[in-house]
Amino acid sequence: MRGPTPETTENPTMKDDWQYGQPPGGDPYGSAGFDPYNAGTGGYGPPPGGYGDPGFAAPGGYPGQPHAQPPGEGGIIGALVMAIILMVTCCGAFSVVGVIFAALALGEKYDVEKQARYKRYAWVSNWINLGIVLLVVVFYVVAIVIAIASEA
Repeated sequence: MRGPTPETTENPTMKDDWQYGQPPGGDPYGSAGFDPYNAGTGGYGPPPGGYGDPGFAAPGGYPGQPHAQPPGEGGIIGALVMAIILMVTCCGAFSVVGVIFAALALGEKYDVEKQARYKRYAWVSNWINLGIVLLVVVFYVVAIVIAIASEA
């Protein structure tokens, strides 16, 4: 059995139009002819300028200040290569320190100060080792020159 129709209801103010498709009184939201795809911005203008490009930049810092960029790894790799060359050629025991500090600097990704400190330690170790190598070479050259001069 069907529900009551508007003609058969006892109360003429109550209607059951909802059963037949349309709510009573037409469109209750006043959206007759509303096209959501051509609605525009709803009275709102574009956002105010002056804040830069709304890209996907990392947060932090004040507006207008550049973000801190991590230092490049070229200096660290150079220190590692130099330490390995020094270790392979002559003074291997002393060059291990440079290799260790360069490897620590390469592994440190989150603490920029610690990475810079390890890189500096690796380069200082490498230059000390290179200085020792050059002193030994100069000592041998002087010793050979003295030996040749004393025989003559």
